[in-house]
Amino acid sequence: MEFDWSPEYIELVQVVHEEIRVPKSFAPYAEGKQFKGYVDGVEVDNRVLLLDPYSIEGQNIIHFLVSGTELQRINEKLGSSHYNKGTMEFKLVPQSEVVKNSFEFYLVNEETLVQVGTTVKASWDSTFGANDEIPFEITFFDENRNLLKDVRYGFFLIDQDTGNVIFSNVGDDSSNLGILASEGIDIQKITLPSQKTYRIDIAVFGQGITYDTTYAGIGSGLIEVGPGGLQPITSTPPPSNEISIPDWVRNNAGWWSDGAITDNDFASGLEFMIRENIIKVPTTSNGQSNENAIIPDWVRNNAGWWAEELISDEDFANGIQFLIKEGIISV
Repeated sequence: MEFDWSPEYIELVQVVHEEIRVPKSFAPYAEGKQFKGYVDGVEVDNRVLLLDPYSIEGQNIIHFLVSGTELQRINEKLGSSHYNKGTMEFKLVPQSEVVKNSFEFYLVNEETLVQVGTTVKASWDSTFGANDEIPFEITFFDENRNLLKDVRYGFFLIDQDTGNVIFSNVGDDSSNLGILASEGIDIQKITLPSQKTYRIDIAVFGQGITYDTTYAGIGSGLIEVGPGGLQPITSTPPPSNEISIPDWVRNNAGWWSDGAITDNDFASGLEFMIRENIIKVPTTSNGQSNENAIIPDWVRNNAGWWAEELISDEDFANGIQFLIKEGIISV
């Protein structure tokens, strides 16, 4: 995307939002996966990346929410030669699959204690524990299980044994109370000192720039912290005898991912190789031919990952099947 990296402009930017939408059936982007995100080749804080499996049936949305502070850090990392680049490039790299701990609770009106329509889900990677910096994912839903966007909230972490507040955050903008969860999902990094049970109190102050209080309320949940330092769980899918892709095809995939060959050239090459049985993928019904169709960015990422051997042949074949179903290539 086009972007002005001049320091004068960066100082005015609050956040840059980019999203990638992919089928839920595409394993590298599945719920439970971890990612590393890069902007112009610089790894960004994992709080920049939010996975939304709720908003669109059959699709996952991965949000890049790059703050002005993060943009300044990227500029400092790349130096003054970066100021005139004129574009911003996003890259996702899949990591290991994780098992998450989670719990949910509803909020009540602070004065009447009557339940409001808000449900809060808190989840975190089970491999983290005491003395680890744990990225807690906090998600807000309305009564219809839709994400509550543009929520302003705060939270307090309380030692159950002593009743003492050990950490709190109600935002850092004195004129606008609360942390903003623009997409209804937020990640907060918190270090808990001991293996024990903590209580988290969450308060929603309002929604939107007017602080609509329809979904405002308070609620609590319990966090049990283990020893930490555990290894992530990884899984490798069994190989499929329906898939056969020569290694030299990786070069083509890498060139296309880097923009060295066009979408049409890449699609035409795939068509030829499938018809000639150079590439074998599971039988897939052709969609209606669409010469003007645009290949989604996630398929380009998929090709780049496969070229770098970050994902399996099965995952790459999944992307090819998508192109066939959408009529982008015909076999």
